[in-house]
Amino acid sequence: MDAELKYYVDQFDGANFAVWARRIESIFVAKNLDKFLNKEADETKEDEVSASKKAYALMLSFLSDKVLVSLSDENTCASIFQKLKSTYLRDGAVNQILIRKHLAMLKKKKEVSMQEHLNEVNGLVNQLKSCGVKISDMDIIVYILMSLPPEYDSTKSAIENQPSEQVSLEFVVSRLLDAEVLLKDQRVSETKAPKSESSNDVAFPTNQRTVVCFNCNKKGHIARFCDKTVVCYHCGKLGHKKRNCWYLTRKKPPFKEDAAAVSFVIGEGDVEKFIVDSGATSHMCSQREWFEELKPSSRTVSCAAKSSLLKVAGTGVIRGRLKNGQEIVLTNVLFIPELNGNLISVKQVQNAGYSVFFKDNKAIVKGKTKTFVLCELNSKGQYVSDFVPTVSNTFVAETEEAELWHRRLGHSGNRASRKLGLPTRDLFCENCVLAKQSAEPIGKGNRRRKSAPMRMIHSDLCGPVEPATLSGERYVLTFVDDYSCFCEVRLIKKKSDIAVEFEKFLKINDTVKRIRCDNAKEYVSGELQKVARNAGVEIDPCPPYTPQLNGVAERMNRTLFDKVRAMLYDFKLPKSCWGYAIQTAAFLHNRIPCTSINDCTPYELKYSTKPDLSKIRIFGCDAYVKVADTQRRKLDPKSKKMIFIGYSSMGYRVMDPVSRRVTVSRNIRFVEKKIISDKLSATPNIENQEDTSDLGEENETETDIKL
Repeated sequence: MDAELKYYVDQFDGANFAVWARRIESIFVAKNLDKFLNKEADETKEDEVSASKKAYALMLSFLSDKVLVSLSDENTCASIFQKLKSTYLRDGAVNQILIRKHLAMLKKKKEVSMQEHLNEVNGLVNQLKSCGVKISDMDIIVYILMSLPPEYDSTKSAIENQPSEQVSLEFVVSRLLDAEVLLKDQRVSETKAPKSESSNDVAFPTNQRTVVCFNCNKKGHIARFCDKTVVCYHCGKLGHKKRNCWYLTRKKPPFKEDAAAVSFVIGEGDVEKFIVDSGATSHMCSQREWFEELKPSSRTVSCAAKSSLLKVAGTGVIRGRLKNGQEIVLTNVLFIPELNGNLISVKQVQNAGYSVFFKDNKAIVKGKTKTFVLCELNSKGQYVSDFVPTVSNTFVAETEEAELWHRRLGHSGNRASRKLGLPTRDLFCENCVLAKQSAEPIGKGNRRRKSAPMRMIHSDLCGPVEPATLSGERYVLTFVDDYSCFCEVRLIKKKSDIAVEFEKFLKINDTVKRIRCDNAKEYVSGELQKVARNAGVEIDPCPPYTPQLNGVAERMNRTLFDKVRAMLYDFKLPKSCWGYAIQTAAFLHNRIPCTSINDCTPYELKYSTKPDLSKIRIFGCDAYVKVADTQRRKLDPKSKKMIFIGYSSMGYRVMDPVSRRVTVSRNIRFVEKKIISDKLSATPNIENQEDTSDLGEENETETDIKL
């Protein structure tokens, strides 16, 4: 009895056969019964038969009931052991591959000690050896080092740098156990160490609460480390570094996942048709023009086919009718631009008090007083409705309003309209493409701007432009303020007039100290140099053949002429009207937000007040001008139909399409929504001066325009 207790082994339940078999073999050797594991007893010898029965009884005591049930046909110890080996000892190629894969992918877990991890590796190695595979100590070392986490990298490097004759399995195990003790001690010391209150950015320990920055007057840092003085090398703005620049790190805001509805992507087919869906929790539509009373929304819907969330842009009402004449109003419809179709929710129809029946491949809606067919099953297995929505009057009005302001602002982009709080447009504008299409930008670097308006001016002379203006000018002289990007233009007939225009400009803007220009002859001539010297202004010409260094003025020329072409194409005006068009383009540019000055308007930076857009009108539209009482008889019309062609400090410029005479008036009624086409043919010779008789003024300047 004592001998049996001494050699106690857990009953085999089908797991870890190699370990269990090793223990059984050692016990049978100790009891001199090991030969009965592999062969049967000689029945002619009574002592062997008696020992064989003992071995059989001992074997049964080491087996669980679950395993013993499957061994009902085996009556000897040898037959049982051979059956167990054939069943549980998997020494095939597949088992070897699985064990090797497990060894290669094994990783030490943080909560497992090093000794337990090594035991796990040894267990897998023993399983591999039980399959008849010879594995060396070096292979075991490689498997152990591959399974270690990054915190043991220094220990791994030390082991790998040892001479090959000194690296043994016992040496590696010892070093790893020592490394585990050191890491535990290091963690304990870090958790117990007190935190330092000294600043990491200064050389002397101090209380950060008493430090005051002389730049922002805030506590906690000194001026050297103040974010207010940091300049971003990507966008050129203060307050952050390039690695934190919003333009490089911006991401789409995460969608809110509240009240997510489940819908199904329709797939192929007519995306403008409505499909009746029993799985959709809400009506859904992707066509903006069908909505009435659209309200903004921040909800999302879960798309079952895409396994993603789609953003809901708003909720509204859609009105329409079926082909049988039945009028339908869909309420609480979700506007989802990314949805590739439109859905009518059966659940929402039932919530409205109706019943929906699917019979004979049709969906029938039954109410208290009405019953009608909503949709029919098509060849693709979809219940497609013949519901035809009506285009919303609200959408038409918003589109017309956006189109109106797009033309008023000289075909400016949606960004400018959005910054001014005006409606934006999504329609294609052919005139913008014809006038503004350009090559892709190469890139630009940062530059320093002046800190006050009208200190440094960028100037360029553009021309000759063909044909000449209505007054005979062929050149455009531009002045661009470096600080505010405020632009002024002068029309001249020949290059030699540049000195006269500069003298007029410098008399009005006496704060100018420097003029950046190209190396053209008219800028470096003695006459202009003399004018600048008398005014105390420095002429700063660019090196020859490098117009890129005068990029501010060059880019302004492109911006102005883009607007000019768009406005002329819009109302089919002749090219000879480009002079008034470019003056209007400069007038509008000064009142539109500019990205290079943080979305401010040049007018606001120069005059410190926001511009008034209430007097902006569409260039080229019809204008009914009041005729002065002294210039008409009692029964003559009180107004005359003309064409609006620009702004003046005294009112609006209009042109008589018959006499080609340009006048300035304030008493005008505009018709902006009517598209004018083919109003003017080739322009004949006209008078070269403007008539301001109805205002009683003879002279005017463009410097005081504040409409």
